[in-house]
Formats: sequence, C-alpha cells, structure tokens
Amino acid sequence: MDTQMLSILKSAFFRLLPLLIITIYCVLFSQSGLSQNNTDFPEITNEGWLRPFPSVQIVNNLYFVGSYELGQFLITTDEGHILINTGPHGSVQLIKNSILSLGLNINDIKILLTTQAHWDHVGGLAEIKRITGACMLAQKDDAPVLEDGGASDYKFPDGRESTFETVQVDEIINDGDVIELGNFKLNVHHHPGHTKGSTSYSFTTSVDNKDYSVLIVNMGTINSGVTVSGMPGYEDITEDFRSTFTSQLELSPDIYVSAHAGHFDFHDKYKPGDGYNPERFVDQAGYVEKIKYYQRIFTEHLETEFTDR
Repeated sequence: MDTQMLSILKSAFFRLLPLLIITIYCVLFSQSGLSQNNTDFPEITNEGWLRPFPSVQIVNNLYFVGSYELGQFLITTDEGHILINTGPHGSVQLIKNSILSLGLNINDIKILLTTQAHWDHVGGLAEIKRITGACMLAQKDDAPVLEDGGASDYKFPDGRESTFETVQVDEIINDGDVIELGNFKLNVHHHPGHTKGSTSYSFTTSVDNKDYSVLIVNMGTINSGVTVSGMPGYEDITEDFRSTFTSQLELSPDIYVSAHAGHFDFHDKYKPGDGYNPERFVDQAGYVEKIKYYQRIFTEHLETEFTDR
C-alpha cells in the first residue's frame, strides 16, 4: 500500500471515529434500557386484572377504560385528557383499545395520575408517559415509590427489587390542590393508609341541567402483611387510616368509582350493552356503607393486633 493511500485511509478513519463511538454508545444504552424493561416483575395471578372489558361512559366526561377487575379512568377535556391509574405490566394495549373504542386517541392524554403506588395500578404509567409525553403528577409520599418502581414501599423498610417500571414524577400534588386542564378542575384529596400517598379526586359535572358530584376514591383497604397498629416503615399508619375514614365520610358524592371494580360494585351497576345512564351509578348510601365497611375492618385489625401483643 503506497503512502498516499495510507494517508487517505487514516483520514477517513479519524473522520468516522466520532460516529463510530456514538453508534457504540447508543447500542449499549439501548441494551441497558431493554434490560430494565425486561425486569422480572410479579406474576399476574388474577386473570381479571388483564381481562378486557368494554369502555363505559360513567357520567359526562368520565369514562371507565379498565379491565374487568381494575378501575382505570379517563377524564376528557377540550385541551386533552387525564388518565387515572393503569393496570399492572401488560395493561397498556388494553387501555389503548378502550380509549380507541370511544373514538379518542391515547396520544391526547396530557396528565397521568394514580390513586395509589401499587404495581397493579401503576404498571403501565411509564410506557404511557413515553407514548404520550404526558405530565406525571403524584402526591409527595407516593412519588418516591413511583420513581423507584415500588422498591421503597413501606411494607419493605429494608427495600426490595422493583415490582413495576420506574416512572419520573413531573409535579407534586397535595391535599386541597386543584388540577386544571382547560376549563376542567379536579380536586385532590390525600387519603393515606393503603399507601402513604394514596389519593382521591373529586369534581362536579352537569348532565341535562342536573349536577352530579363525582369522587374517584382510594378505599382504605389493608394489604396482606400490613400491621395497622404501626410498622417500622410507616409509624403514622394508624392515625393516617383514621383520618382517611373521617375525611371520606365527610364527603358525600352522588357517584363514586374506585381502583377495583368490587370497591364500587361496578358489575352490579353495569352490564355490557347497557345504555348510557349516569343514574345507574348514583349511590350515596352505598358509598357511606362501603367506607364504614372498610373502617370496621381496620378497627378489627387494630383490636386483634393489640390483643396479640
């Protein structure tokens, strides 16, 4: 090889070297991301969590877009939409299909919310955030759990591996805040206990000149392994549960929905094929009964724990 050819090859190599470095970096970075997305998350043993169910117009601009068992809710506005909750990992396509069946586009989601930072309700948030570019809002005590994929859940004060894909929180919300999108306003209620940052949301809407107060409520249920008299990772759990039940009983929604179908007797109120009728979901007495039911369970747990000490 003559000197001139060698010089040309060297020149070409050094011109292409930065591109080669960038290419190698991008490949390694994408493989790292792929590895994170393939994390072994918990096995889904409840088939109802991912069983498709027809989308349902609850009242005016509030829609059920969940699975048979889990409540995911879409609130539509002229400036885009709000999605409250997903299911576990693998639930995004189901949600997309439900939204599409309404003649809407998942890309119009502008705000993401959750009622609780548990894997069966937040497993699709990161993916939907990537798809839509939506802003993730969360109560300050649940935000760290969302951002570490559930590793810092109070049930595990010594930490554990992530149970869902981590999602960045863009804005903190707290009790009494009002989330606004276009002309729509959504009130924030901090209802801790189930998780430290458990959150409910309320608004008022009108149909045919009739007003309906609506509550997307996080019920004060007790997960397996939780000690309501106090835990190393959640010393204030007793008072938080008590304050939540007090706060929830002070509310009096005409219509309430929740993160699990059974929490608001969804399948008793609606059957596939039923027409749009907000009145089928009006249930003030049922709401009070449900809150008092979970309050009794909490009290029984508390008494048993003190007796067993």
